[in-house]
Amino acid sequence: MTQRAAREPYTTRFETEVTAIDGRSVWLETSYFFGASGGQPADHGTIGDIAVTDVRLDGSEQVHVLAEEPSFKPGHRVLCSIDWSFRMYCMRAHTASHVLYGAAVRSLEEEPAYAGLEISEETVGVTLEAGSIDDETLIELDELLNRVVWESRPVSWEDVPISSARERDEIGFDEERTPDAIEKGRVRVVSIGDNNDNGNGGALPSARDTWDVTACSGTHVRNTREVGPVTVLGRSATESGLTRIELAVGPRAIERRAAEKRAVFAATRALDVDIDGIPDELDRLDTR
Repeated sequence: MTQRAAREPYTTRFETEVTAIDGRSVWLETSYFFGASGGQPADHGTIGDIAVTDVRLDGSEQVHVLAEEPSFKPGHRVLCSIDWSFRMYCMRAHTASHVLYGAAVRSLEEEPAYAGLEISEETVGVTLEAGSIDDETLIELDELLNRVVWESRPVSWEDVPISSARERDEIGFDEERTPDAIEKGRVRVVSIGDNNDNGNGGALPSARDTWDVTACSGTHVRNTREVGPVTVLGRSATESGLTRIELAVGPRAIERRAAEKRAVFAATRALDVDIDGIPDELDRLDTR
């Protein structure tokens, strides 16, 4: 199911009719709330001034769970408001995960397979089927990630026939892992284009121009520059033997960068060397 939120992620206020109510669960004629799927959490917000605590997908319908039973009834029109701060955070985080995957394709010896995403309020976890990822590779991934953000590459999305997506090698498309991106024989594809593209939101760029092209049901920013501060935190192995890379986006990324600088400056003082001399000095101490 392709959600309206994914098609129009910048829409955060709308009026619509209530079609059904069951206790605290509400169904709307039209909804721009994002229902939790594909590793992206549900939107926050209000319906008729009552807080929305969850948005779930039930087949082709969205169920909005409120903090309390509403006084409005089916047939009433209600004003809905989506928490822009959290929506934008998820848009930034989800786009950052696609940029990271494009960086992994370019940095790893064997092309990785995308295996999952988890966006939380603190971190973004991207799980890959990939070989060993050492510290130097993590640094390269972080550098590429931030370079693409700096380059202000356009981000676009469109629905294409499944048959076409299967035939195009440049599209990352796993039907079992991205069922939420498929609807009525078409798949939603998100593309991060070339840094020289003007990003007019039209057809997908050609394969040689793209940083990443992936089937996806989530919300995204229109340009990589909107991702903002982002940093790679580290990697870990999952129980199933996959590799999980963690990112931070926004304030958490800023805090991490500040912590890293404190650690580096402390090391320069303790070792009495400049930043570039730290590795050599540590090697010298290690061989004593």
